[in-house]
Amino acid sequence: MKLQTGQKAKAEIPTCSMADIAFLLIIFFMVTTIFRAEMGLKLDLPRAEKAEKLPRKNISHIWVNREELISIDDNIVEVDAVANLMSRKYAVNSGLIVSVLTDELASYGVMADIFDQLKDAGALKVSLAAKRKRGG
Repeated sequence: MKLQTGQKAKAEIPTCSMADIAFLLIIFFMVTTIFRAEMGLKLDLPRAEKAEKLPRKNISHIWVNREELISIDDNIVEVDAVANLMSRKYAVNSGLIVSVLTDELASYGVMADIFDQLKDAGALKVSLAAKRKRGG
């Protein structure tokens, strides 16, 4: 008598709902992700004839408002701390561009002090932010 061998059950992973789970995870992460926007200070930028956009990577922003508060990447600092903070940032990223955004009513003395601090920190790439002049 010959014994019949039954078919062996194959081990399978059901993949029919795998795409549904993947899309639900994508939607979940899209809905729950929070993008952090830099707050800075409230400024009225001066007008300029020509303005160019900077690339968004490798930029450190320095804000100066009309009350002469200085904010570097959302941290309020004193004028004397600018060189120390920027030299630490340059040690991490040597291709850093410093974007200085100043209220049009801020005093020039504070700006001169900031530029002296940036020179002491070795900041070679400095950009002054302005609004594009409308019309003529």
